[in-house]
Amino acid sequence: MRSAPIALLLVACAFVDGRRGGGSGGRGRSGSRSSSLFSTSRSKPYFTKKYAKPGSIEHTSNFRSFVFGATSGYLMFNAGRHIIQDASRPISFGNRQYYWGEGRLVPDEKLPIQCVNRIDPQDPQFGRVYFENESRPQEIAYSCPAESNCCGYDCCEESTFFTSIFSLLVVMLILSVLGIFVIECVRWCLHCTYFCKHGRAREFEPLSI
Repeated sequence: MRSAPIALLLVACAFVDGRRGGGSGGRGRSGSRSSSLFSTSRSKPYFTKKYAKPGSIEHTSNFRSFVFGATSGYLMFNAGRHIIQDASRPISFGNRQYYWGEGRLVPDEKLPIQCVNRIDPQDPQFGRVYFENESRPQEIAYSCPAESNCCGYDCCEESTFFTSIFSLLVVMLILSVLGIFVIECVRWCLHCTYFCKHGRAREFEPLSI
């Protein structure tokens, strides 16, 4: 009779230990599963979309001349419109690929910045570009390396915009100095001419600054 309660007690202890073991195993499986998901999410490439700001005038002009050139083969002029020959074919200019829309841009892990340059409907060139179904592209998309900005139809560094402003200020300063120098030269030429003609100096200096 005494052996029966002892047997029941041993069975109960074994049952409790079994539940504890199963619970810890479940947590282990859950932890490994969450770790797997975390590593998967980290390994997935991260892309950033940026809208292009005004860039180099020279590069933009060269890009337009290339796209709308007769030998490029990307567009066909017909009845005042530029028809895209093959919308899936990217525009290869320089070392970049340009697409007629963000949706056609092919992701690249080495170029995680996706640049979007919206097309102004009033643009005299891109505003007259059409697909074969007579719809118009809304944007031109291209890719840039990480930590880059989108400038016109090119990639630029963060400091490019401020460098351009500084360069503009330097040019304005140089032009101002040259302007003052020219005015002084003209003033003294007039002064010398008057002195040679009348034998005396003017009562006031012309173009005095």
